[in-house]
Amino acid sequence: MTTLAVRGATLTYDVTGSGPALLLVPGGPADASVFTPIRPLLAETHTVVTFDPRGLSRSPLDGEPGDDVVREHADDVHRLLTEIGPADVFANSGGAITMLEHLVRHPGQVGTVVLHEPPVTRYLPAGALDGPDIPALYREQGIGPAFAAFMALVGVDPAPPLDPGAEGNFTYFFGHLMAAVGAYDPDLDALRAVTTRLVVAVGEKSVGQSAHEAGLGLAAALGLTAEPFPGDHGGFLAEPAAFAAHLREVLEGH
Repeated sequence: MTTLAVRGATLTYDVTGSGPALLLVPGGPADASVFTPIRPLLAETHTVVTFDPRGLSRSPLDGEPGDDVVREHADDVHRLLTEIGPADVFANSGGAITMLEHLVRHPGQVGTVVLHEPPVTRYLPAGALDGPDIPALYREQGIGPAFAAFMALVGVDPAPPLDPGAEGNFTYFFGHLMAAVGAYDPDLDALRAVTTRLVVAVGEKSVGQSAHEAGLGLAAALGLTAEPFPGDHGGFLAEPAAFAAHLREVLEGH
């Protein structure tokens, strides 16, 4: 475990394995622990770097978030990559939104980036955003109702009990990050111009789900064919061995 001071926060990250560097970027309220099943598998061939994004778990804020949270997260990735050196990147969900901004703000820092089901709202299917405004629900009624609505949005209904240890992460997510990710609109012209190899990935088992459809839309807009990966939106959790094997193939250009 290593810490890195960044503007407005302190990041905590972990490094394991050997070989070319691979940074894993979690999404939403998730932290580095979401990659626990897949990290040792990838570490057989890569130096794997995982981290808790600012405001989550072991990466506390120094004060209040700024007025552009996605930019802050993208700049954090830039600082982290400056520290660890050149790397390929796998980013899931909201973490893929972070990487879309990073690619525009800090071009040339990443060799290959795999953007797994980035929830770019302009490509969501009709009706995908029907339902309560979850950040507003959080502000008006608190974390319990917001958590239940979020679980229903991602297809878990009824919601399980909220782990008290995760309350801080969901507080930051509902209070700041979720709305920023939802409002993010990528600069397609800038993305088409980057030298980084872009791979937009979708889950084989998430066909028809919002994030899958958003991934297909983004890939098409960038002139790419979406790359199918094992499992669903969290395939690296449910099918780590198959997911790791396919990620290696993709990073190698196969």
